[in-house]
Amino acid sequence: MISEIIESLIILWAGKDSSYPTEETTNQNIKLLRNEPWFQRLFSEHTKLFLENRDLRYIIGAAKVQTIIDNPKKKQRFEEDLIHLINLIRK
Repeated sequence: MISEIIESLIILWAGKDSSYPTEETTNQNIKLLRNEPWFQRLFSEHTKLFLENRDLRYIIGAAKVQTIIDNPKKKQRFEEDLIHLINLIRK
């Protein structure tokens, strides 16, 4: 079940033809997101997951983060999706 959800989130935020993001891209996207107050809170609460969980890092690395940040609706949805994924991972 969790793999289906992860796959859906990847398609939603990265597209069907997304290649596996590099560590550099993932780290750049996390750096961009860390300028957002909502992400700062999430990152501080779940730092280990953001640094070590492959699925979470994949979604962040593959996402078009600047586009998400520039659109309030996408930003809200991305936040909700990350929280949902974190909750699934922690179960």
